[in-house]
This record gives sequence, structure tokens and C-alpha cells, in this order.
Amino acid sequence: MLTLQSAHALASSHWLPLAIFVITYALIAIESGRGSHLDRTAAAFCGAVAMVLFGVLSLDAAYRAISWDTIIFLLGIMILVAHFQVSHFFDWIAVHVAAVARTRFQLLVLLVFTTGILAAFFVNDTICLMFTPVILALTDRLKLPRLPYLVALATSANIGSVMSVTGNPQNALVGVTAHFTFLEFLSRLAPVSAVGLVLNIALLAYFFRRDLRNAPPLEASIASAPSVANDAAPHNHETLASVKLDRVLLIKCALAALLVLVLWIMNFSFPLAAAAVGAFILLIGRVKSETILRRLDWELLLFFASLFVVMQGFENSGATGYIIRFLASGLQHGITSQLFAVSGAMLALSNLVSNVPAVLLVRPFVNSLPHAHFIWLAVASTSTLAGNATPISSVANLIVIQLAARRMKITFWEFTRIGLVITIVTSLAAIAILAAEAHLLPTP
Repeated sequence: MLTLQSAHALASSHWLPLAIFVITYALIAIESGRGSHLDRTAAAFCGAVAMVLFGVLSLDAAYRAISWDTIIFLLGIMILVAHFQVSHFFDWIAVHVAAVARTRFQLLVLLVFTTGILAAFFVNDTICLMFTPVILALTDRLKLPRLPYLVALATSANIGSVMSVTGNPQNALVGVTAHFTFLEFLSRLAPVSAVGLVLNIALLAYFFRRDLRNAPPLEASIASAPSVANDAAPHNHETLASVKLDRVLLIKCALAALLVLVLWIMNFSFPLAAAAVGAFILLIGRVKSETILRRLDWELLLFFASLFVVMQGFENSGATGYIIRFLASGLQHGITSQLFAVSGAMLALSNLVSNVPAVLLVRPFVNSLPHAHFIWLAVASTSTLAGNATPISSVANLIVIQLAARRMKITFWEFTRIGLVITIVTSLAAIAILAAEAHLLPTP
């Protein structure tokens, strides 16, 4: 039996948290049906328990490692999204998106730019929560392959969120730390985001060329496609042309969505605003609570909580500090060298401990650099673009994959083989654009 003393003795080795992290990561990558009976959530939960059981973290430290802000933020937005689902809003959106796009490629382009731009101002995680049901409904109705559009949603939300301090939590952290104004941040990183979205379309069109080319026009199958977005009524056979909105509920949902946006603009905390709006729509929506609660993805919340504990244990191993020291020499040279060094560090760290902890880890180093104000832009952009590398590299990816799990399974490797290439190409483009800005525009 493992005693408390033996657990602490084991934890004194830096190799133990690394081993737990690697095993957990491998189990998440393998997934059930491919050599393991554990799915992502179960693997992450077992890894979190192992970190505590073997003394890498105390139970109190494990509780503190969980970003409750993230959990509460997701819960509040899920409640709002569930009400949108009940109003049949996503069916309605699917009809109108399909009406604009005439081919599969046009639909991909429309999706990339719509989600990318919205993510810059409404937070990438929120857009993924809102749009994943839209994509599932749309692909079901038009009998389209789901994978290209789900990957496009996740990657475009991440890339689009680069351009604004409101795009994601790490940008907000950078904006506060480096004292950027909203317009200054936007003017510097909007080109990075715009070029990234164009590159994303090109890469997705290449990877999914067999699914996108030589397909019949979309409008041919719109009218007769069955409505199946309402999970509570899977045998509902109304067609797209006859989708009926619950307009009263939709107006209430729109009011709640507007309220959360106003609260964020007024600098209320993201989780507090999301929780408040979740409670608000529960009160005014007049939908049975059990109907809403059945639609919330509790498994997703457990997965995130477990992963935070695993990542904290990995950070305690000292591996992240080693990576920063390894790259420190590149941080002392010219601004282009600093851009490459910082971007390399952020790409590595963001995929090891996630983007917000990675930003916190490099903060002392970046603040001590010449041109630190400008280098923070590289931190913001590459820490966000790194989120496209694997399914667990960003919360946005996890939201899309977990919400889509009831309809289809996106494996670790299916996503990574595409996401890693997108990450590398868009990150190199970001470095090139920032280097050009550093030489052509005044740099503080």
C-alpha cells in the first residue's frame, strides 16, 4: 500500500510527474477502441488522481490548480447555448448559411471568416460553444463530411482570436501586463490574424481536397433535409424549409447574449459575467431546468478540471523552467532573434502547460527584454496559434471535439496531422509579419 511518506519520496524525483504526464498524454492520444478502454476524460481524470496519489501535488494544491474561472465561464455559456438550442436557433442558422454557400468550398470559406472574426470579439471558446451545434446540424442536413468543418471551426476560432485583447484569456493577460490599448493591439495583430485565416483556408482545402472537390451543389439537397438539431426529439422529421423558431425564447437569448457582451466591455470578469447571464436566462427563459441541464456537457467540465491538475504536476517537474533557460540565450540578441526565441518558447510551452500558464511563466523574462512591449505581441500571437497543434492544445479545440463526440469521434491523430501543420505555417507567418512591423513601424 502506498503510504504518505513513500508518496512524497517518489514525488521528490522530477521524473515521476514527467512519467505521469507522458502516460496520461499517451492515453488521451490512444483513446478508447485503439488499445485502451479509457476515453479522453477518463484518462485525464486518472492522470490527475495519480498526480495527487503519488505526492506530486497535495489535494489542496490540486484544487488550486483547477482554473475555476474557466469551469464557471464554460458552465455559464453552456446554459446560454442550451437555451439557443431549444429555440431552434441553430437550425435556422443552418438554413441561412447553406443558402449563402453554393459549394462545399464556399461553405468552408464562409465558416472560416465568420468564426474567425466573431472570435476576435466574443472569445474563441464562446464561438466554438455556439457554432459546434450549427456545424453538426448543417452537415447532417446537407449530408456533408463533418471533419473538415469541425476542424475549420476550431482552428479559425483560434486564429481569429489572435487579433483582439478580447479574443482569448491569454490576450487579455498580455493586454493588461503590457498596457496595450484595444486599438493598438488590434492594429498590430489584425494582419497576423487575417493572413492566418487565409492560410488556414488554403491548408484545409489541401488536406480535405477529396471532400471539397467534385461535389454536387449544396442547394440541391437543402429543402428535403430533415431537421435533427434538437437532441431531445431525434425523430423529428420537419424539413429545413419548415424550421420554426421559438421567437420569444430567441429574443430572450439574444438579450442575454447582448448582456454578457456589455458586461465584458465594462470589464466585468469573464466567468462572473457568464455565470450571471446563465442564471439570468434560466430565470427569464421559462424552459424546464431539467431540459437545459440534460444538454450541458458535464463530461467536458470534468475533463478540463482533470487536465488542469495534470498540467500543474508537469509544471512542478521543472521541465518548463528548463525549456525557458534553454531558449534564454536567444532572448538577448536583436528583435528578430527575440521574436524567434519567444515564439519557439511559446509554441513549446503552450502545448505542454496550455497558453495562459505559458504566458505567466515567461512574464519575468519578457518584461526584462529590450522592446518588451513589442515582444509581448509575439507572446500573444504564438501562444494562441500554438493552440491549433493538437486536440488538447486549446480549450476551443476541446469544446468542438467533446461537443461533437455524440455524432462523431475525432481522434487525436486526425486532428494533430492537420493542426500541427496549420500551427507551424501560421506561426512562421506571424513571426514574419511582426518582424516586418518591427522594422517598418515605430517600436516602443
